[in-house]
Amino acid sequence: MRGLAWAQMRAHAGRYVASVLAVVIAVAFIVATLTLNSTLKAGVADSLAGQYATTDVVVTGNVDAAAVAAVPGVRAATADATIGAKIARPGEGTSWGSAVSLSQDPGLRWQKLADGRYPDALGEVAVGANLGIPVGSQLTVTPFTGKTTTASSATVVGLIDLEGTVQQMNGTTVFGSTEQLDRWTTGSGIGEIRAAGDGTLSQEQLAQRVRSFLPDVTVETGVRQAELVSQQYLGDSDLLASVLLAFGAIAVVVAGLVIANTFAVLLAARTRDLALLRCVGATATQVRSSVRVEAAGVGVVASVLGVGFGIAAAWAVTRIASAADVPIPLNGVTVTPVTVVAGLVVGVVMTMVAASAPGRAATRVSPLAALQPLESAPEAVVVSRTRRIGGTLALLVGIGVLAVSVTTGQVLTACLGGLLTFVAIVVLSQRIVPAVVSGVGALLGRLGGPVGLLAAGNAGRNPRRTAATATALLIGVTLTSTLVVGIAVTRASAPGAVEDQFPVDVSIMTRDSAGLPVELTDAVRDLDGVTAVAQLETAELTLADGHTMPVVGVDVAALRATARNDISLPGPGQLMLGPDERRAFGLAPGDTVTLGGTAGHADLTVGAASSNRLALVDNQTLAMLSSQVTADRMWIRLADGVHDDRLAVQDEIASLAEQFAPGSDIGGSLVMRATLDTVLDTMLLIVAGLLSVAVVIALIGVGNTMALSVLERRRESGLLRALGLTRAGLRSLLLWEALLIAGVASAMGVTLGLVFGITGSASVFGFEGLELGTLPWLTLAAIVLGGGAAGVVAALLPARRAAGTAPIAALA
Repeated sequence: MRGLAWAQMRAHAGRYVASVLAVVIAVAFIVATLTLNSTLKAGVADSLAGQYATTDVVVTGNVDAAAVAAVPGVRAATADATIGAKIARPGEGTSWGSAVSLSQDPGLRWQKLADGRYPDALGEVAVGANLGIPVGSQLTVTPFTGKTTTASSATVVGLIDLEGTVQQMNGTTVFGSTEQLDRWTTGSGIGEIRAAGDGTLSQEQLAQRVRSFLPDVTVETGVRQAELVSQQYLGDSDLLASVLLAFGAIAVVVAGLVIANTFAVLLAARTRDLALLRCVGATATQVRSSVRVEAAGVGVVASVLGVGFGIAAAWAVTRIASAADVPIPLNGVTVTPVTVVAGLVVGVVMTMVAASAPGRAATRVSPLAALQPLESAPEAVVVSRTRRIGGTLALLVGIGVLAVSVTTGQVLTACLGGLLTFVAIVVLSQRIVPAVVSGVGALLGRLGGPVGLLAAGNAGRNPRRTAATATALLIGVTLTSTLVVGIAVTRASAPGAVEDQFPVDVSIMTRDSAGLPVELTDAVRDLDGVTAVAQLETAELTLADGHTMPVVGVDVAALRATARNDISLPGPGQLMLGPDERRAFGLAPGDTVTLGGTAGHADLTVGAASSNRLALVDNQTLAMLSSQVTADRMWIRLADGVHDDRLAVQDEIASLAEQFAPGSDIGGSLVMRATLDTVLDTMLLIVAGLLSVAVVIALIGVGNTMALSVLERRRESGLLRALGLTRAGLRSLLLWEALLIAGVASAMGVTLGLVFGITGSASVFGFEGLELGTLPWLTLAAIVLGGGAAGVVAALLPARRAAGTAPIAALA
């Protein structure tokens, strides 16, 4: 039987194309995800391994480089200093980056010079060669130390080759001598001390010796420190890979459905052959064994191809990233044995499992019955009843969980309820889909005439086949529609939620002790579209027990005119504190608290603020308590109509802030809304691309199932032709059937997507906070029409084959 199975595979290789494509796509997706994740990790690790290549031990803690260098066995030690900085280039604008020290010891200097020389004096720096800043350029570097900062001029004397290194992701970086960094950091920027041994001890031995001489510091080997820093750079890359693999799992499930349909078609086409084998002595076990051999062969070939295509796709992504100068160290492609094995195992196991049910079905029919013309068999009564009862119970529980999660605002519970509801609908699809198809077919039969009515009847005649065709497409369309609707509703509803968290449209905050200049306030107030501006002043006040508290003084009337929502504002002699602040200082609403500053003391009554994170008093009270008041915040409200052009207004305000208060931070609801829109757009683009993989596989399944339909209705098609139905009429019959099934599956998927998308958003914002006026109806309609049209395209080849069979041959 094994030889017969291989002979069948060689003779009818074209029949396996659909299964092979489904497996290749699913396996390639998984392999590409794992390969890119491995490549990213290897690139970052290799880059940092180069940084620590000549470092034997790394010391962090309250110690200086001289103390480390004095340990026996240490040849040299250098203190690596890093500090955030603003780098300005005349005529080129300003960017935020960092300043990094260069080791004075050449053996511990990991930076490779691309052009020029290393800086060795004050006022000299080197920059990354990738920044396009030539040697000789003048830069203005403003280090950020949390104190009053002073800008200093620096000349670029060298270019550092950062290509393929993780440091390229750090933005604009300037490298200076140790003396220069000491001036900029004022001793606050030392991150770690790297030391090189004299060769007498291994890294582990040298680390142990440093620990014995300096017990109060943390000591790691150079290799271990490279691993730790690599993990910091990678951050949530494993989480991202898990999310992508979840989409790969969806592709695997859909591919499994397609493979099951494909083998059902293959075995249906060979039912008489298999029955003849049974008649001449082959047992049912032997027949099933031959089917397993075929499935294993298809799985191995397709999995190998999928692994190859996945690696090729990962390589293409790295090339595109390199061509686009993406600052991520993707050097080559790293393919681990685990990735290859995982791809092969997933592909083969998926194929074997998916083909097992058709293989068992092929041996359930007696040999003599199987020699008769092929007809579809109804589902067993027990199985049908179990399916109905189990599916109905799961549907009711899923709907209940969704309702509770929406009421209580539990997002994770809503996801569980949606999943349970969707699984229940898939289980009940043999009842739901054929009924809907028959109903829609009856309505549309007038357009297709008798052929359309016959197509609707045929689609509902075999519920199992119709449901199998629709389910694969239903999964992809439902997931896509859910995300499309959820993102659209979130984009429309998020502004209200953002305004609850950020009561102002735009805010400006500075860390400079001089505060925000009055000129900035006047310039912002004069901008078109600005309706209100309020300045907030801050001072450090002292409680009776000696604890200090930053207190913000406000002009109550100006702040009320600026805020978008109701915030708790202080009255005369009142200190407004939020729940966290009251808890931190052990205060309750109505308590009297004594606050003192440089100008005097006063007893204030604690007021209860619902969510204020600032301790608020009116500005007259703050001025009475402290003479060291800093106007460090500004709240700005825009006219309502300006929201449509919020980015332009935000840019104008940011430009003024940069002019009058360099280094200040821009925040508020407009910034958050713009960021949220960007995140949602990116998410929609990525998810749509990922789920399209499942949709493509599902459409292959539509073609498979239509091929099975042609086989099962071979005699019926011949009879219709004998009664006068033309070849074009028979093709139209099958295409109408494909259109009905694919269109109904797409429409059901969109409907479920609407329900899941809206309920999921409601679990976040609440129904009262939803904005449903911006639902993407055109996009959803395009999904339905596209699904129906794609179903017709997938059925073209089976319809052509059916129409090409002569009536006499079909009736034989």
